[in-house]
Amino acid sequence: MSIFASQTSQTIPIPGAAPHTVTIRKLTAGELDAAQGVHLRTTLAGRWAPHGWAAQFTQHLAKGTATPVEAERVLSDPLNGYDRHTLVKAGLVAWSVPDPVLSPEAIDDLDDDTLEFFAREILQVSKPSLFRTPEEAEAARKNASGFFTSV
Repeated sequence: MSIFASQTSQTIPIPGAAPHTVTIRKLTAGELDAAQGVHLRTTLAGRWAPHGWAAQFTQHLAKGTATPVEAERVLSDPLNGYDRHTLVKAGLVAWSVPDPVLSPEAIDDLDDDTLEFFAREILQVSKPSLFRTPEEAEAARKNASGFFTSV
């Protein structure tokens, strides 16, 4: 993978829409900052509604409070802190779906599950470290610290 976002892309199948595909690309640091900024602004404005919150909220109302496992699941979601629409509008560069033409309006028309899938795939190619297991993160940390002490 290149250090330049413009040089890293991949074509992936669209779930449930075979044989169609999308081409996604790695986001620049500025685009990732923009996705975080949109999330921050909507949160501060009181309009924050993370994906899946409605179902979680209903469960928490029915049960009382969240269990540690439920809280960990929500806290460990790599998309937390990023606006999904911003990620997809910046990182989706082509699709084989004939109609509609890829545009910001067409992205706004995507169903929720498809938007979620695209956002995750784009974030994973852009920030793979967010998707590491705790064991993988620890191994990467150890490898990096060994690199810096041996240089």
